[in-house]
Amino acid sequence: MYVSFDPHDPVLGSRLRARPLPLCPELSMWLLGDDVDLNKRVSELLNTERAPYWAFCWGSGQALARYVLDHPQLVRGKAVVDFGAGCGVAAIAALRAGARSALAVDIDPHALQACHANAALNGVTVSTGSTLPEAYEVLLASDVLYELGNRELLRENIARGRTVLVSDPLRQGNARLELREEARYDVKTVPDVDYPVALAVVYHLERGQVL
Repeated sequence: MYVSFDPHDPVLGSRLRARPLPLCPELSMWLLGDDVDLNKRVSELLNTERAPYWAFCWGSGQALARYVLDHPQLVRGKAVVDFGAGCGVAAIAALRAGARSALAVDIDPHALQACHANAALNGVTVSTGSTLPEAYEVLLASDVLYELGNRELLRENIARGRTVLVSDPLRQGNARLELREEARYDVKTVPDVDYPVALAVVYHLERGQVL
């Protein structure tokens, strides 16, 4: 379903702004400003069919993007999928790191349009879709462990020989991956709706690992 996207349209009573990211200053995204009173808007967030999570750049997404930018050999020349893309930061980072292609996957059509706008802002072109394709080489997944079914998705991708990079903000009560961390980052969501989350870890999964 096509949804028009204008970064100047109001979201939660405010305007999106092109904002650099604390952990990835070489990237900018169309995001809400810090002037949004999220306490007053919480009911609006809860009562909408799909909350505008794409108007925030979550700390765990920035951690995954930072890891990809710092390890371009993991995506260079490869077909990459960003699962649960939100604003598309991980897909955009993969393209900036030399990926052959990047598909941002999200169930929210507004998020997919935001991904296109954010990609253009960063001088790259991203593909978008609501489902995973058949063929790709690298799966990027940020903050997905709160849904138990996503662990099986990670297993399936590993079994097919794909590289899987996962970032996790270690939310209290969420399932964890009992694996060696590849990186650990201090993070801050923009704007910071995710306080007190201030840490995210990245895992690099390959065939043979047990989740």
